[in-house]
Amino acid sequence: MFGRPTKVINIDIEDYVMRLIESNGSNNISSIKIMEERVIPYGLIENGKIIDEIGFFEYMKDLVKELVIKHRHVRFYVPNSLVIMRQVEFPADLRDKDIHDFFKVEIGKSLHLPFKNPVFDVHYNENVRLENDIRMGTFFAAPREELVKYTEILADVSLKPVAADVLALGIYRYFHHTTKVNREKVYLFVELNATSINLSIFRNHDIEFLRFQNLDLHLINRGETGELVFKEDADFVTGILEDQISELERIMNFYRFSIQKGEKMVDEIILLGDHPELKSFYQKVNERFEIPVQLLKGVLLEKKDKEVESKYIPALGLALKEIH
Repeated sequence: MFGRPTKVINIDIEDYVMRLIESNGSNNISSIKIMEERVIPYGLIENGKIIDEIGFFEYMKDLVKELVIKHRHVRFYVPNSLVIMRQVEFPADLRDKDIHDFFKVEIGKSLHLPFKNPVFDVHYNENVRLENDIRMGTFFAAPREELVKYTEILADVSLKPVAADVLALGIYRYFHHTTKVNREKVYLFVELNATSINLSIFRNHDIEFLRFQNLDLHLINRGETGELVFKEDADFVTGILEDQISELERIMNFYRFSIQKGEKMVDEIILLGDHPELKSFYQKVNERFEIPVQLLKGVLLEKKDKEVESKYIPALGLALKEIH
């Protein structure tokens, strides 16, 4: 529809920070040129929703001017807090172009969402069919009103939105691109960010579980430094993280016994994120569980001969979107 642009800006937006990388349409993500992080002032975005549209417009306008990226094509993530995922079934004889129409009718009938007028997409494996010629798929949806705010502001600052993606899919895309994936293994991805945690479970290249949760933590805005400092004291932060480790155990048991009926279990935990205590969290998770736990690493940049920080992995996964 849009063709393959030679230069694309890939944007990962959190309430408190924005990370951007420029890719050139190839799968050589180690040769990226622009890699920037900018603090988002408090009060522009809350829980993924733009609450100050004029303020966010001015912020983006200044950023586009500063980085000289006017008229670039842009891919961005739908904020995690806005994404709903459902496992769905639909007739296998439907043509690709008819699947969207099928679910448009089913929304509100067999498929209930917590918001009206959604933007949605369905991912499915063409080779997997159930009995009675039924096909399984993964349904993603987000409120159209909120997504339109992002696309319109990006367009108003002379950028060209070409794709919106789900962050969990981008992380797995990066993992698949940089790691030898065992299709039989079950991988639990844990993105621990400063104020939220994102969990996703993948098996055989398909997503089977998705969860977003706000952490009860609040940042002190440090301006241009980007330093993540919490209002809460260290003991409170530690307690929050320990609660999340217990929650991981609960989620893994839920997946094993409720979703898989005891037939499958999580084989490996993959950690990433921008939380200041990520390494400490990794050590505690590694001590708590007997399965392998790894910190997902960034690629090695060709010209600078240094490793990209893991907080940029979502943006790198977005850069790979058109390649797979």
